[in-house]
Amino acid sequence: LPISDMLTTIVIEYMSEQVVAGAHMLQLFEAMGMMIDEENFGKFAMPCLEKIAKELKERHPDVPLMVFARGASFANEELSKLGYDVITIDGSVSRETARDFVGGRTGLQGNYDPKELIADGTKTPETVRRTAKELLEALGPQRLIA
Repeated sequence: LPISDMLTTIVIEYMSEQVVAGAHMLQLFEAMGMMIDEENFGKFAMPCLEKIAKELKERHPDVPLMVFARGASFANEELSKLGYDVITIDGSVSRETARDFVGGRTGLQGNYDPKELIADGTKTPETVRRTAKELLEALGPQRLIA
C-alpha cells in the first residue's frame, strides 16, 4: 500500500472525527503544494485530494468542505470540480480571474493580504476598510469568505 494511500485514509478518518466532535466546517490544507510541480501534483496529490473530498462528502454531506493547495493555485480549477464547497486562494491568485477558474462550482476564501492588519505605523482602520472594499469589489461578496 503506497504511503500516500495510508496518509489519505488517516486524513479522512481524522477529519471525519472532527465532525463527530462538533466541527461545522472542514478545511483541508495541501500545505506543500509549492514543492510539487504541476505534472506531479496532478499525478500524486490530486487523486488523494479527490478521494478525501468524495469520502468526506459521502459521510458528512451537510458539512462544508474547504481546500487550500498552498503554492499550487494552478490546481484550483481542477479542485473546484472535486466536490469541495470552497477553494481558498492566496495572494498570488489574480482577483480578476479567480472566479473564472472555479466557475459557479465553489465559493472562494482568502486573498486578503494579512500584512494589511499588522500595526506598523501605516495601517489604520481606514486602510483596512479600503483594502477590504477593494477585495469585495474585485471578487464580489457572493460565496466569499474574506
